[in-house]
Amino acid sequence: MRTSKKTDAGRAADDQSHLNEKAVKPGFVSVQPLRRFMDGTTFRSPADDAFTVTRQRAAELAANGLVVIVTDVTENKMNPQPDSKG
Repeated sequence: MRTSKKTDAGRAADDQSHLNEKAVKPGFVSVQPLRRFMDGTTFRSPADDAFTVTRQRAAELAANGLVVIVTDVTENKMNPQPDSKG
């Protein structure tokens, strides 16, 4: 299998996308690859950092044994943080 080395510009683009993935939106989860696989046009491997996908896509990937769910962001709007009494 042939892989290409990333240039500084390519690394900078990856760093920027990783920053965007840190701010996980509701309905999305972070997953860590367990095996090597192609995700669209992106090659994922266990050495990669966790990436963000929709809950449905995460369930599909986990069912196939390709990823493990790292962060499940739940947004509970009905139960806000309690005010401290003091």
